[in-house]
Parts: sequence; structure tokens; C-alpha cells
Amino acid sequence: MRIKIFFLDLCTIFVFVLSGCNNGEVEEAAGTLDPTIADTEKINKFIIEGVGTYYLWESETDWSLYDDSKTFAAYSDHKKLFERFIYKDDYWSLLTENIDDLENQFEGISTTFGYTLKFYYHPFTGNNEVIAIVLYTTPGSPAASAGLKRGDIIVGMNGGKITDLNYQDLYLASSLVLQCGVLDTEAGSISPVPGVKNMAAVRMYENPVNTSKIIEKAGRRVGYLCYTGYQIESEPELVRVFSDFKSAGVTDVVLDLRYNPGGYSRTALILSSLLAPEHAVKGKKVYLEHYYNDLYTAYLKENGRELSETFIDTLPESACMNLERLYVLTGKNTASASEATMVGLEPYLNVIQIGDTTSGKYCGGILLSPESLYGEKNKNYYATFSNWGMYIMIYRYANVKGITSFTGGLVPAENMLAAENVFDLKPFGDETDPLLGRALAHILGENYVEKRSGKILQPLIPLPDKKRPIDGMLIAEPSFPVRVDPK
Repeated sequence: MRIKIFFLDLCTIFVFVLSGCNNGEVEEAAGTLDPTIADTEKINKFIIEGVGTYYLWESETDWSLYDDSKTFAAYSDHKKLFERFIYKDDYWSLLTENIDDLENQFEGISTTFGYTLKFYYHPFTGNNEVIAIVLYTTPGSPAASAGLKRGDIIVGMNGGKITDLNYQDLYLASSLVLQCGVLDTEAGSISPVPGVKNMAAVRMYENPVNTSKIIEKAGRRVGYLCYTGYQIESEPELVRVFSDFKSAGVTDVVLDLRYNPGGYSRTALILSSLLAPEHAVKGKKVYLEHYYNDLYTAYLKENGRELSETFIDTLPESACMNLERLYVLTGKNTASASEATMVGLEPYLNVIQIGDTTSGKYCGGILLSPESLYGEKNKNYYATFSNWGMYIMIYRYANVKGITSFTGGLVPAENMLAAENVFDLKPFGDETDPLLGRALAHILGENYVEKRSGKILQPLIPLPDKKRPIDGMLIAEPSFPVRVDPK
């Protein structure tokens, strides 16, 4: 099944049919599917039924436009039809022709060089030339093996310039020869450095547990973790990291989520349960409340399903930190599951946010395929479009204090605001990093004095980064798939 179930067994697939159902009656999908209709109509029907069942903003859709089955055949552009459903403030839901590839990306698996970049127009040339700053590399990746590191400036590709027409090749090409450069602010130039970096893309899992270390300072032991994605496969390593922290006597944790766009809600809950105070975990306190559309809310209630997440009390005690405060480093790319971690923990411990304002994604979605909507026994019906799918928002979340719908993002306190200088990036866990430096100073009760490098260029003109299909992921697992006929 494409829809994964968290802490529940998916034993039977039920279909809730809106028309003709009373008192929560359940009917099987067979008999409502017409195998003779064309694929174009089937795909449109899949879109309409999926959105009508699960979509968070389903009530905002003008269903009078879809009250006739002829509508199913009226759109040859499926993505255009899908976009008609999307709520004006929904920047995350999408339709795909390759749900396998999308699911792999969410799970951290792709053909990649293993780096994450930030693109800018060249600050000195005044034309369409582009530079790329390496934000980080994944340990063991082609980029790391080639010697690329955080803060490197890429100025050339395959013997030529990088431009606003070809810069995405830095992600999409199968192999690359890269030229790096060094900034000279006084001369007003970025000069090439000797040598090149040769890389071939590989299919790999990019481990989001990028860097962990224990910093000993003034008699205190601080655990630092740079975490770049909430992938399920990373859960055992998270347990290992915090077990190491606890056994070493770590009393404070700095969680670096600057480049973490989110991932699976289950992984966010596990991470939060490792960090939360003992009384919240053992008391199975509410971590986050979920708010769905009216139809799905009614279905969950009728079937005795919870509308909230509670802390997990079955994780190894050797890894549970029992914190009273948590330092979180954030940036513009901190989104979704990262924000959920901060919001869910805030009522139970002091979350001290350092860095920049977060993305502002306050809702979670599901990966919905024809199989998960219609069931395996109807696979002949959807065999020719089985790899179509949707990532659609199905709930907004709130903590027990009611904090939700933070469209402007989560904002640090004024004395904790700090923007990164991309021309002076420090290695993860380096005490001279201005964000980590602020955290360490606060832990020790000291005043932080920022050391400015002088390597600041303004204004820099950024270009979009299309490495990830969406800006912010919180992937949920609903209790049971349901399906409705269009209204």
C-alpha cells in the first residue's frame, strides 16, 4: 500500500461512499468503477475522488463544477484540473506521473551528487553568469569524496560558465567536472582555484544525520546534531546519537534544522519523544492535534480513531534526554516536520530558536496513489495509470496551546535573529558558526559577540533551487483509506 500506517495495522481496505451511505455504512469500491472508460477520464476521476475525500481545504472547492460524470472526460491536462482544486495558500500539494520517484525522494533516495547548493547571479560580472554555494554535502557522497565542502564556491562546470540557463545541470547531469573559486572582496572578483572536481552521480540514500558531536566548554557538555530530513530510515541512528549524548553526560542539545525541509510525521514524533521531558513522555501527553476536513473527521470519529499524536513512551530510556530546554538553529528552509517538532515541544520545554524565520508550513499531507484509493483487488482498473499520484494536504496541526496556521513562519526572539553569510559558512558543529556560537553563549550565560568577517556582498540575487519538488514535507499516515463519489 502506498499509504503507510503508523502504529496501526492496515488489515482491510474500506471505502466510504458519500452518496447513499447512512450511519457510517461502508461499501467496497467494486461496483462503482467503470473499467470501460478511457484513461484520461480515469485519471481525472482519481484526482476528483482523492481530493474530495482527503483534501484539507475540500470545503473551499466549488463542487458544482463537478456534479456530472462528463466532467471526468473534459480535461486532457490533468495537472490543470488538479490546480483548480488547490486552495490559494496551499503551496505544497502536487500531482505527479511518477509517485515511485516522489516517494523515493521523500525517503532520501535519489540519483544524486550528494550536495545541496544555493544559487546566485555572479556578484561581479553583471550578466547571466551564476555561482553556486555548497551549503552542505552528504557524508560518503560523490561530492564529499571529490573534496567539496560547506562554503565552497562553484564557478565553472564542464569547462564552461554556469548560467541561468544551465545551472540546474549541477543537480540533473549524470557526471560533472567542476571549477571552484575564491572570493576577493577588495579586488571585486571570484578567482578560480587550481584543479577541478570530478563527480559521477550515484543512486544513494542521503543520510540526514549529517553531523553529530559533543562540545565540551566551561565544564558543560553540549550535544550538537545537524539533521537534514525526517526520513524513517534515520530513526535508529537518531536513537544511537542521543544514547551517545546521554551516556556522555550531555545536559543541553543544539538541534540544527537550518536545511531540514521536513519528512515523515512519525519520525518527527520519535525525535520529539527522545527530546521531551520525562513527565510529558511517560504521561503520553498530546504532542500535536490534527484538524482534517469535515468528511474525514467524521469518518475517523465514527471508527474510533485518534485526532491527535501523543508522545511515545516505549523508546529506549538510554536515549531519552528529558530536556528542560532545547536550542534549535533555523533558516528559511526549515519547514514542515521541522516546524512541527518545535511547535509540538514548545508547551513542555523551553524551545530557544536561533537563526532566521522558518518556512511557515503548518499542515501535513499524504502520498495518495490509485492503489491506495481503489484497493489492490481493483488493480486491473488502474493498471495503465498506476504510477500517477498526489501529495495532498490533509490536516493542519496545532499544539496544546492552540498554536497553528503560522503562515509567516516561526520567528526567533530579536536577540536570537541571525542570518547566514553564504561567503563565510563554517563547518557544521564549528564553534565559530554565529548560530551555534549564540547557542553556546546562552548555555554558558555569556554575551555573544559576533565576529564579522567582512566578506559580505549586498545585494545578492538568488535563483530558485529545484532540487526538491516541494518546499516543506510533512508526510502523514491516515488510519484507513476512504473514498467518496464526487459531490
